[in-house]
Amino acid sequence: MTDVVGVLLALGGVALVVALVSSPLETLGWWATWLNPYSQVPRVRPPPAAPGRDRPRAYIVYLSGIGSISGDELLASERRFLDQLEAALPHCRVVRDVFPYSPAGRSLLTGRRLFQWLWRHLERWRRAGRGTVTFLVNLRNLFQVLVAADRRYGPVYGFGLAQTVVQHLARAGYGEGRPVILLGSSGGGQIAVGTAAYLAATLDAPLGVVTVGGVMASDRGVDHLVRLTSLAGSKDGVYRLGRRIFPGRWPIAAESSWNRARAEGRLVEREIGPMAHAGKGSYLDPEAVTAAGVPLLDVTVAAVARAVHETLAAADQGTTAARPAMASSSTG
Repeated sequence: MTDVVGVLLALGGVALVVALVSSPLETLGWWATWLNPYSQVPRVRPPPAAPGRDRPRAYIVYLSGIGSISGDELLASERRFLDQLEAALPHCRVVRDVFPYSPAGRSLLTGRRLFQWLWRHLERWRRAGRGTVTFLVNLRNLFQVLVAADRRYGPVYGFGLAQTVVQHLARAGYGEGRPVILLGSSGGGQIAVGTAAYLAATLDAPLGVVTVGGVMASDRGVDHLVRLTSLAGSKDGVYRLGRRIFPGRWPIAAESSWNRARAEGRLVEREIGPMAHAGKGSYLDPEAVTAAGVPLLDVTVAAVARAVHETLAAADQGTTAARPAMASSSTG
């Protein structure tokens, strides 16, 4: 059995090298219609909003962290988090089945993928609790985050995923004009801002982004948001690294999309507690608690719910009216 595992891990290493070198090819293949002909994935617009008082106040689209392998296969911690968030925001509808690490939203477990067999093996191992498997999936998805942040391939990636998001919104009963909030975890933050420009043009509705430990560049999609709230823990070294590696987020880049949004009061970075990026003591850990004895998961849910309410207030009142509250809460 050990020999079999060793061989599979070696093959996995080879696959990851291939994935790194070829990571932009899925995006280019989507654009060239090799992987998703336009006849199968048309450019869509949402239907008109249905009348009635029971329709959701807003739609929240969850874009998972880099540990995700499929929109239908969320980690248990993510499912628990979204269940609590839905209970905290009964007036909103949460769309949780978008796989953000493919421009067409294609799961690693389905579709025409060269290494589909490998991802299926890794998913079975992950369910068995093998940490190495999670690391391999994280690396693969990290490469896609880098593609989404790349100025050459990122616009194509964002355009493709925006169409996928609209399709999932329509399936969830979305009606034209309802506010949409992209909720990005970890690398899902970059996917969210990279998709924003195309979603804003397609939906013609207020659009906001909330990120939890979000790693993201100063993407032009930030220009199209009524509000961007970046939530982070004081122990999240990955988040702090993300602030440093993207020059557009440096204070010296005064005219970047990121710093313009900050100056206009549409962007706030907020520290929410002693949380790490992943694993024990992270945002979605239901067992770790603050000094006051509050579970970190509950703190994260409350912080996201607050950010959603603030985003909806900005959408209703306009960013000018919302600026004083945002300026007072900014930590960055």
